[in-house]
Amino acid sequence: MFSQFGFDFSRFVPVKRNPRWLAKFEAAYPFLSSYHSNTGALRLILGVGRSGTSWSGQVLARTKIPCRFFSEPLFHVAPRLPFHKKGDHTALEYEELSNPHPLLAMYHLLAHRQFDTSVLKAAERDDADWKICLVKEVHALMGTEGLMRAWNPPTIFILRDPIYVADSLFSAQTLQSSYLHHEVLAVQKKRFLDRFAPGRRGAVERTFAGTERMEERLRTILRKLICIHLLQKMFCVLAHEFPCAKVIRYEEICERPQPTFQAAAEALGIAWDEAADAYLCKTMQTDSSSSNPYSVMRNTAEQRARPFKFLSMTEQSLCRSVLETLEA
Repeated sequence: MFSQFGFDFSRFVPVKRNPRWLAKFEAAYPFLSSYHSNTGALRLILGVGRSGTSWSGQVLARTKIPCRFFSEPLFHVAPRLPFHKKGDHTALEYEELSNPHPLLAMYHLLAHRQFDTSVLKAAERDDADWKICLVKEVHALMGTEGLMRAWNPPTIFILRDPIYVADSLFSAQTLQSSYLHHEVLAVQKKRFLDRFAPGRRGAVERTFAGTERMEERLRTILRKLICIHLLQKMFCVLAHEFPCAKVIRYEEICERPQPTFQAAAEALGIAWDEAADAYLCKTMQTDSSSSNPYSVMRNTAEQRARPFKFLSMTEQSLCRSVLETLEA
């Protein structure tokens, strides 16, 4: 079915490990044999979870341009991506994806006009005659380069101080969160480090090795902190190499929200209009939902230098020391 789009899933390890996946995918979406997918309409907002991607997605999705908007759809599309049976099934190791891949199929589906978005709770907007397909995603990040090479989609990468990202992640999801568990292992692979942290492989390996002697809480914090740091390094490399991509820093959004969001909209080819501006202003005011860690209605602009909620002062200091070692 997918050969006419250049897809040959049989060549890929994930499909070989899960021989039923392709059959299920084809059976679930038989319309994919038609030519109604519009991957040229894809606009991506990518970043590690808790880095400001939700705020960015919610604001930019308020544009008056007819739009389809998904917030983290990859975790919810059935059949599930076949990369893992336990934990985050969307997590994959670094692959250039120069050939067809299930991740590309998922994005192909999201941009298909016959896809019934009502089956996904992640679909937050689906105008009848949408011109852009905006996807905010924090999963399957290691496959990002493959998306860039396949379609050159206009993309913004949201970066934030890794210590604040870790603090927010553990505060919202606890130490037991499965998020980034597989990526912690994947970023230690030689191929990934040679690609995105050239010359730093030894430092990364020593730093990870040093965490093995620590008690569980600190080991978990530092290993995911290092992972966050390296994933953001990957984003910076990709933004430098691909003209379709742009880095937006969370701290800059907090300091200069209107002009920074305007720049993000321009990078995505989305008109910045009064609807988006009005919603942005609304997010920068405190309301009754301010205690919800997933709400963007909490005077978001003040989050840049908010007090830490999970990490102790000692842990904060150690995290900063680890990041300085990796940057040395």
